[in-house]
Order: sequence, then C-alpha cells, then structure tokens
Amino acid sequence: MIKKERNHLLFIVLGSVCLNFLNSPLNENFFDDKEIFRYAGLVIYKGGVPYRDVFDHKPPLIYFLNAMNWYFSPWVTWMMDTLLVLFATLLFYRLCKKNKIAWPWFLPLIFNLLIRYSLVSFGNGMTREYTAAFLLIFFCIMLGNAGHKYFLMGLLTGLTAWMQQDALITLAPFMAYSLFEPPAPAKSVMGKRLLAAGAGFMVISLPLVLYFITNQSLSYLWQDAFVFNLHAPGIQPDIIEKIKVIKHALHEVEYEMAFYTALILGLAGFFMKHKKPGLLGMSLLALLFSFAGEFLSGRLKAGNSFTYYLLPLAATIPILVWVVFSGTQVSFLQEKRAQLIFSIMISATLFLGTLRYAAGFRLTGNKSGLFVDIPEKEYLKTQKLSDYQLYVFDDSNLIYLYNYFRILSPSPWIYHYIWGWSSDWDTGNKNFYSILRDLQSHKTRFILDCSEARNTMRFSPAYPEWKQFLQSYYVRISTDSSNRSLWRIQ
Repeated sequence: MIKKERNHLLFIVLGSVCLNFLNSPLNENFFDDKEIFRYAGLVIYKGGVPYRDVFDHKPPLIYFLNAMNWYFSPWVTWMMDTLLVLFATLLFYRLCKKNKIAWPWFLPLIFNLLIRYSLVSFGNGMTREYTAAFLLIFFCIMLGNAGHKYFLMGLLTGLTAWMQQDALITLAPFMAYSLFEPPAPAKSVMGKRLLAAGAGFMVISLPLVLYFITNQSLSYLWQDAFVFNLHAPGIQPDIIEKIKVIKHALHEVEYEMAFYTALILGLAGFFMKHKKPGLLGMSLLALLFSFAGEFLSGRLKAGNSFTYYLLPLAATIPILVWVVFSGTQVSFLQEKRAQLIFSIMISATLFLGTLRYAAGFRLTGNKSGLFVDIPEKEYLKTQKLSDYQLYVFDDSNLIYLYNYFRILSPSPWIYHYIWGWSSDWDTGNKNFYSILRDLQSHKTRFILDCSEARNTMRFSPAYPEWKQFLQSYYVRISTDSSNRSLWRIQ
C-alpha cells in the first residue's frame, strides 16, 4: 500500500514538472501580454513604478513577479510557477486520498492537463494561470483542518485580488460557503472567521498599497488597475452573443468534453442524494463564474488571442467532479469503474492534445521569431541603444524589443490597440499628445512605426497628427515588406 502511494506521488510530481517543462525558457511561448508584464518588471528593476511609468490595467502583483526575471533569471519565475502548480496538485491529491476517491491521482492529473493545455495556456506568467492555482489551493484549505485556515484563505483571496480581479468572482462562492457553511455559525464564530480572513487579505494588500503611496503613485494604481477596468473602452456584445462566443471557444480549445461532462455530473448530482448539497451548488456556481472575465470584457469574440480567459476552468472542472464523486450517495458513482470512465471522458482529448503539442517540443525553440525577427531589429542591433532611445508605435508584439535591448520606452504608452477599441477613447487626444511630448523631451533617436502594417491607429482622429509629427522631426530609414517603417531623428 505504501509503495503504491509512493508510485502515485512520483507519477504526480514527475507529470506536473514535465508538463511545465514544455513551457520552460528553452521553449517558451511568445505572447504580447507576457512581453508587457516582462517590460513592467523591467521598469521596476530600473527604479520605475507601474502605472506611472508604464500603462497597463492588470493588478500589480504580476509585474513584481516578472521583475524576478531581471533581478535573477527567467528560470526562477519558471521554478516558482512549477512549484505553485505542484503544491496545488499535491494538496488536491491529498484531499482525493482523504475522501477515498477511487483513483486519487486522476483528478490532480486533469488539473495539470487543463492548466497546461497549449490551446488555452500561453505558457508561464499569465495571471489567470496563477489565480486558477490559488483557487484550487483555497478549496483544499477550505475543506481541511489546517490551523489558521481562515487566515490562509484571506491570504489567497488577497493574492487573487492583486493578480486578477475578476478571479474573485470565481472564488466568491467558496468564500461564501466557508463563512456560512452549515450548520450556521454563531455570530462570534462568524466574526472571528471574518477577522482572520481580513487579516490574511491585509498581509498581501498593505505592502502593495504602501509601495504606491511611498512612490506617490496611488492615484495611478486606482485609475489604471481599477477605474479603467470598470469602464473599459469598446462596444460590449450582448449576453446571448457572449454565450455563443463561449460555446465556440470551448470547442476551439478542446475543453468542450471536459466542461460538459463536469456540468452534467454536477447537475445530475442535484437529483441524487448528496452529503453536502450546498457545496455542490457553490461548485456549480464557481464553474459558471469561471466565465466572469468574458462576461465583463467581451474579448473572446476577438479570437484565439483571448482563449486564456478560460483558464479558471482548470480549477473549477476538477473541483466540481471531486464534489460529485466524494459526496453523491449513489452506488454506481462510488464504483472504481464508473469514476475511471468519467475521468477518461474528461481527460482523453486533453491527453491527446498534450501529446500533439509535446511532439513539437524543441529545446531551442525560437517561438518569438515569427513575430519579432524583422529587418529593423537587425539594424537596431548595430546601434548602441539606451533608455528612451527607441519607441515602437502600434505593435504590441514588438514591445519585445524593449526587453531584448533592456531599455525603457520614452512613453508609458507602450501599446496602442486601445485606440482601436473605441472612437471615444482618449477624447481630446490628451494621452496621444503626452506621447509626442515624451518623444521630444527624451530626444528619442528611433521610432519603429507599425501603424500602416497594423491598422489600429489609422482610423484614430490622432493619426494625421502622428504622420505629421514623424515627417517634421524624423527621417525615414527603411520600410519593410510588412509596411513597418523605421525613422531616425533629424
């Protein structure tokens, strides 16, 4: 029996680490969001402050994590990511073992397959990947008997809030269940739970808030990481359209079988005798709340660039299946054969897709080359570039160049696709004019203008002024086959 458990643990540990090795710095996926986070880390490394010195609208925890890339090595953040998911996996395995799930290693394996699936996960360093792991850890602690468990849950809530705010919506059903789980606690007990959870939340929140207060940047944090997300520019699809888009996305990323199997099991659980119907209801709610990011933003309609919005399902699918397997008092669902069949139904497509992705693994895979190996890069490598001496206009993929040359942008506005989301964005061109002022004040030597290649800014009211600015202060050096132009200061 002990040998069997050791084999299970060895299988889980090696499986989790090997799955993430596919995302190691040797074979890292390229994605513009990751370049934005990495650049924000570079800003911190060079003494700058997020939001004040670089615009983005994520909570700040991801930027501090990416600063580790510059202080140490990308392998450090890869190791932290690997250990976080492994810790969540082992906690979940322990929970499965404790509740006598017939195949205790299978659901933790499904969690790993979901969170590392190449059509949804764009590699390490994505906010929703971290919050999915936080959610699973929260669930395991909630059902455990750890000392100070409400403090720990508050800690995880704080980490979630400062990593990806809409993930709090997915976590909310379990927080509510943990505070009000039957039998209803006395007011004094409820007060102690709230105080402990609040203390854990403040342990994460206070240092971050104090950091921005110390750097006189709290207003930037508030405007960019909170107010912007509440009133993001762009036209929102209606609710029916969002549901259609989610259904299509589930099919495209091959999560369809896993999601619908878990959903049907969860709904069927209501018609069977269940030990904890409240927990079953909250787990179903969390599964549906996994789409909170899409319902708030409506970005999935834009295509595969936003499929990572489905990453919360990596935690909520195995959680719901665990709740059904462990609590439904129907004999056939307790049988090893039935649990094995359902687990295979959930994981078969994921397993085959992971094998397909692994077959293309290369130790020196240059996945950024398709996006950033451009003639202008080769020319710029011959120049001695320093901070503020290069500006990339209207191509978020090429934020990579700031990271490649380890230089700061002359303007906090490092990407410009927001101008294409809505004609109402930047009314009066206040932000656009700040870009022009920064370029002039820093006497920026080179501008890589991608506006004619990308079409994001070409329909902006500010576009004619941008072209006039280039022609007045810069000289065109070259134009490549994609219609990108490199300009040098006169």
